[in-house]
Amino acid sequence: MTAPANTRGTDSTTGPLAQLTAAGVLDDGDCLVATRIARLVGEEDDAAVLALALAVRAAREGSGALHLDSVARLTPHPTEHDPDDSDQQDADPAAEPTTLAHVIDLPEPQAWLQAVAASRLAARGVLHIEFGLVQLDRYRADERLIAGWLDSRSPDRLKSIEATVLEDAISAGRLNDAQVTAVRAVAARPTTVLTGGPGTGKTWTVATVLRALRFEDGRAPRVALAAPTGKAAARMNETLEAELADASFDPATTIHRLLGSIPRSGTRFRHDARNPLPHDVVIVDEASMVGLGLMARLLDALSPTTRLLLVGDPDQLASVEAGTVLADLVRGLGPRGDVVELTENRRSVPAIQELARAIRSGDPDDVLTVLEAGHPEIGFTETDQPALGHMATVTDQARHLRALALDGDMDGALARLGRARLLCGRRSGPHGLRRWNRLVEQSLAEDAPEVAYQPYYLGRPIIITRNDHGLGLANGDTGVLVRGPQGPLAAIQTGQGVRTFSPWRLADVETMHAMTVHKAQGSEADDVTVLVPALGSRLLTRELLYTATSRARQRLTIIGSRDAIRSAVNTPIERSSALTERLLEQSPNVTLPNANEPS
Repeated sequence: MTAPANTRGTDSTTGPLAQLTAAGVLDDGDCLVATRIARLVGEEDDAAVLALALAVRAAREGSGALHLDSVARLTPHPTEHDPDDSDQQDADPAAEPTTLAHVIDLPEPQAWLQAVAASRLAARGVLHIEFGLVQLDRYRADERLIAGWLDSRSPDRLKSIEATVLEDAISAGRLNDAQVTAVRAVAARPTTVLTGGPGTGKTWTVATVLRALRFEDGRAPRVALAAPTGKAAARMNETLEAELADASFDPATTIHRLLGSIPRSGTRFRHDARNPLPHDVVIVDEASMVGLGLMARLLDALSPTTRLLLVGDPDQLASVEAGTVLADLVRGLGPRGDVVELTENRRSVPAIQELARAIRSGDPDDVLTVLEAGHPEIGFTETDQPALGHMATVTDQARHLRALALDGDMDGALARLGRARLLCGRRSGPHGLRRWNRLVEQSLAEDAPEVAYQPYYLGRPIIITRNDHGLGLANGDTGVLVRGPQGPLAAIQTGQGVRTFSPWRLADVETMHAMTVHKAQGSEADDVTVLVPALGSRLLTRELLYTATSRARQRLTIIGSRDAIRSAVNTPIERSSALTERLLEQSPNVTLPNANEPS
């Protein structure tokens, strides 16, 4: 294709950006950012400004880089439906999608790259061309910081570990070979990445690490445990407390709290390269949820003598923010020997693990075979018109929560939160959490009319949706409203334990009879019901289905059509990044590993 004519489309209502905005491929924010920056640097080349707008869109959708040879296939970004209109439908699966190439003529990718490289946007450092990718300066800087930090790490700067304590912990740990390798790696290496699916023993391995590390001078290392969300931190505490009843450790917290988030300062923290964290060991759970920017800030705040252990499952949904950091690190650090993968399943529900493996493998026939095999731990309701009658465990959960809350049983209500969960792929529309929260409340209101009109009704499960520094609450903290001595109380599980508040003090909170799969990351429940998005939804991906499935501890129910499940398994999320290439560039004697092979 030929390049669009240089008609100063950045200022025109008929230029390429305006055309793509009208078609829904770009949104107003993408164009506003691109045109303002273009004016600031004096850029008049439509091809370069278009690349900038597309790079902004890519970052908004989770990519830290842009492949110009793939932009022709870009389709309109999905929009949120009216949350009060439950008759809205997901995208028509039979409709032919509008792609960028249908809207405007595009330059040939190599010529386009050359045009961007010669532009004022590149000369002023707004855009960068590396590894055949276009990157915004912010994401390039974060990737370079991460890669440079990892490359600068040396075992020679680590304090020596007492060998006897290490070997005793390994001997007592009932570990398999991969777990032993992981524990020894943390003792010997500055950076270790521990990966594995649900039930492969990641938590037990971390517990053994905590028992095994003692310096030769007899001092116990100062250890920080962290996770991306309050919910993930609370679960980390819960699981480690069960494994380490005979040991003491500082409770896990969120990464933001660990770094010392400064209110109203964006991405600035109290701890950075000039004021590093004082810890000897930092262990981060659910690392797949950590975005590029937050990972860069974390590494920047670690001293050269700090050991880092990242724990997670790279096949889960990536972070909401830009980047696929854990997956990039697995591929980039694996050849160095810094990655240990656990594959041996230790849980007592093999059917759910079999389903998770089938989803990971990308074979929809295998997935449907497992779903339809009649396993008592797995239920499959084949329908594209879900109803509350398909979800008895969800309504039972709501009634149990209300009964416990009416009795003022805070501990019982909080424990009940982990019994059952309804997971949705989206927030709105017929398959969205807003509709299903409303339907569950309507069901409760049949016996308790106040549920229909009281926002703070007893038994309402809640989730915090934004960090509240004043109250010490983190995005993702969960709780329930229970009867208190002087009215309803919000009992909330945080990374620092259970805290109670008047519900009227909570500014950013949502009902949690249903929750999105993204919000459910870092948590589990005994009985999980998964509402699969309708066929044609852009949220229908392999990672979403795998992440939802792996939240179940004992029983799993999948509700959706066979075609939607096939589509999900066949659709892995595609995010672009140059982090793997940067890591491998620093290790010139290795080649890119097969992502499907153990590291």
